[in-house]
Amino acid sequence: MVYDNFIKQTLFTDNNANVLCNRLYNALETEFTKVVLDTKFCITGTLAKILNGALASDIKVIPFITNDDAIYDYCAKNLPKYLKATAVIFKDRIQLQYQSYYLEVWKTSSIGTIGSVSGFLVQDDADIPSNIL
Repeated sequence: MVYDNFIKQTLFTDNNANVLCNRLYNALETEFTKVVLDTKFCITGTLAKILNGALASDIKVIPFITNDDAIYDYCAKNLPKYLKATAVIFKDRIQLQYQSYYLEVWKTSSIGTIGSVSGFLVQDDADIPSNIL
């Protein structure tokens, strides 16, 4: 099944960002079950806060977070090729750049509470690490 929620919901005014996020989820859904992704991977940072009701603001980075080693390793090894992006891989995060778009995948020991907002899996504001924008 093709993931298309970012385009359907028009999360970003720039549709290319929506397409890029859909592609990220399509890659993950080919490797992991929906049950695993729904409990171990979500949107975090400022974007999560906005989806949870904070005032909209400019987003410089589209951040995601996981507490799963297999998801993190897959993102480090396969997402750069799949998205045709450049990547810088750290112990606690992966920074991906595709054209003028920046994605991050953060690794944490505890993801906390994941909620659903308009079909997007979003980390609860209280659980968002302060260093993730």
